[in-house]
Amino acid sequence: MQYTVEFLPKFAQEFENFPVEHQNKVLDFVERFVAHGLSDFTLYEGKISPSWVKGDIQNPNYYYAKGHHLWHYHIGVPEYVRRHGKYLTSDVVLHFQWPGRGNHICLVDMYDHYTSDGRFYLPSPPYLER
Repeated sequence: MQYTVEFLPKFAQEFENFPVEHQNKVLDFVERFVAHGLSDFTLYEGKISPSWVKGDIQNPNYYYAKGHHLWHYHIGVPEYVRRHGKYLTSDVVLHFQWPGRGNHICLVDMYDHYTSDGRFYLPSPPYLER
């Protein structure tokens, strides 16, 4: 099976200005996805999660994340830490869309896992535009 990755326009524009070490983290994720897809999360160093799993179904962000097929990957910026026993997490996550859990993903943005007020960060609508 062939796996493909698309950089959505806003993320592609921002990616150009990332520090090289951050670009390399993203490109490592892309390379791993193209080689293996997402059928086995253990092939990835960081934790991969749907962005709506722990969401409160009464919260509109739950439906926003689920409706836009948003997932996130702990990218290892600034570094990986082991907080959940079997998973490595990081302060920064790479958001991507994975519709139908198929063989194509769209990279949306890379940002802090939580906002300054402690809420889980979700990319705004301009980041989802093609």
